[in-house]
Amino acid sequence: MTSDESMNVTLGEGLRRLPIYLLLDCSGSMTGAPIEAVRRGVELFAQEVAADPYAMETAYIGVITFDSDARMVTSGLESAATFRAPQIAAGGMTSLGKALRLLLESMAKELRPTVIGGERGDWKPLVFILTDGEPTDDWQTPRSELVNRQKNKVLNVITVGCGPNINEARLKEIAIGPTFRMDASDVSFKTFFKWVSQSVRVVSRAVSQSGEGDAPSTMSVPEPDRTIIQYVP
Repeated sequence: MTSDESMNVTLGEGLRRLPIYLLLDCSGSMTGAPIEAVRRGVELFAQEVAADPYAMETAYIGVITFDSDARMVTSGLESAATFRAPQIAAGGMTSLGKALRLLLESMAKELRPTVIGGERGDWKPLVFILTDGEPTDDWQTPRSELVNRQKNKVLNVITVGCGPNINEARLKEIAIGPTFRMDASDVSFKTFFKWVSQSVRVVSRAVSQSGEGDAPSTMSVPEPDRTIIQYVP
């Protein structure tokens, strides 16, 4: 499967919520300029999705940060119309497994299921993971649960590694979908969050315009700037 094929979004009938999850590495190695760039990037993301009428109507955003622990730093899934950049700080280890566990719990609790003979449920969530190092806890178990769950399946887990210490093989193991890497410069973080916001806008427009009774079709998440965010084959 190519990266383009793995980033296809399935469209169907009706207008439903589009859940977007951001899992952000806030471990100690992100201290200083990287975490400041992430803060600014999340603020940029919030501004851009709030300015898009389709995203405001459709996108619901959850942010999970992970260091030695993991926490949902939004109030569950928040509408793009009301989403504000949360406070984040760097320190500790890289507990990606705990973050994936929180993702599973949020999906089980908050995603709206389809009601037979009634309303359609939420669209499949789109998940972005940003990390600068290797996980320090058990991430394989929750990842396996994420892949094998029968209800509330995810569309893609798009994993982006940043900085000089990225293990590309590990990134590929974590991802459920395309995998990318970039450096830890301000430009790279800004490009990453602009790409995420563009993805949300594009997919929100697509699902908003998928009218009742339309035949299912596909819509691709836009490609990032490959001069800054490189695909890991």
